[in-house]
Amino acid sequence: MDRNLYQKLLVSLKAGERRICADGAVIAVRSCYDREEGCLDPRTEAAATLTREDFETRAGEIDPELLRNQDKLLGMDNPEGHTLLEQLRYQFGWRTLDRSSGVRTRFVSMDQDGYRGVRWIYTPENGKAEKPCLIFIHGGGFFGGDTLTVENQCKRFAELADAVVISVDYPLSPEVKYPVAFHMCCETVRWVWENAGMLGVDRTKIGISGDSAGGTMAVAVTLWDRQEGNGCISYSGLIYPSVVWDPDMSNPHYVWKREMFDNPGGNRIIEEQIETTGAMKREVCGWYFEDNEDIHTPYINPVEGDFKGFPKTLIMTAEYDYLRPECELFTKILQDAGVSVRHIRYGGIVHGTFDRLGYAPQVEDMLMEMAADFACL
Repeated sequence: MDRNLYQKLLVSLKAGERRICADGAVIAVRSCYDREEGCLDPRTEAAATLTREDFETRAGEIDPELLRNQDKLLGMDNPEGHTLLEQLRYQFGWRTLDRSSGVRTRFVSMDQDGYRGVRWIYTPENGKAEKPCLIFIHGGGFFGGDTLTVENQCKRFAELADAVVISVDYPLSPEVKYPVAFHMCCETVRWVWENAGMLGVDRTKIGISGDSAGGTMAVAVTLWDRQEGNGCISYSGLIYPSVVWDPDMSNPHYVWKREMFDNPGGNRIIEEQIETTGAMKREVCGWYFEDNEDIHTPYINPVEGDFKGFPKTLIMTAEYDYLRPECELFTKILQDAGVSVRHIRYGGIVHGTFDRLGYAPQVEDMLMEMAADFACL
């Protein structure tokens, strides 16, 4: 995408912000200037409508970011020969360009419950001697995704906020089920606190963030941090997390209704995007949890937690995301608990957009908003 156009789109997001109230939750709504109400964001629609023939016959007209992720957009050539899990893992996670400068990367291995994980550490080479720290947990339904998908988002945030970012590479389900990944993320918080000097981190300014399943984990880890009486985490940046887990939808916090989504033209892509995430969420329960697991605990079903004393929080959602209604409910729960919480809904985009740094301006806006919050910690 032309850099001037990208910058114009980015600036328009905050400039055109409007406020709404959704069942008591205060929501800031942001859309790019060229997006019409009730429609997909133009870049989201362009990515969703590309075909194999398009890539073969008009590659010169297609955005380089889409060309780079052709396999993620189109999926396997022979999906019938693979399981659903294999198909989803194949498509999860874009590969983007590094848009940061002066950020150093290193890795530290860890062992948890008999499994190996890796902490990816991104540190700006200049700036403050003692930096704030963001622990980031990647999404992917606990069964897919990886740290490479969010690497350049983490590096860009490190640069914007002059912060150390630690991205957790945890083992995936169904091969490794709950609570291994959860324990690994909790121990990462403890590890950062205990090794703040070695990491060059100001331990009074430790935040946690994640997208989708990573956002869910970030809520659970923050609840654990409070329950254990540690108080290590002072900020939470949540990108379309799932906070209501119940495969049979009997949870009293289940609030999803089709009429909550503005789709006056009956756009098929909008319907498919919402339905796909909903169906995947139900599938994930069988992959991530043991059959006899009690899911009605705050570390699994975060909406059932006690949020008094929860840290300053920013929730960011996609308009056409199955998870958006429960995120709005969660915002109201945090408001009622006295938490300092903001919620930004990005108009016209779908679940998974955080993968698309450099293509979707909304991603950089999310990073800029979290960086601005970090500046005030």
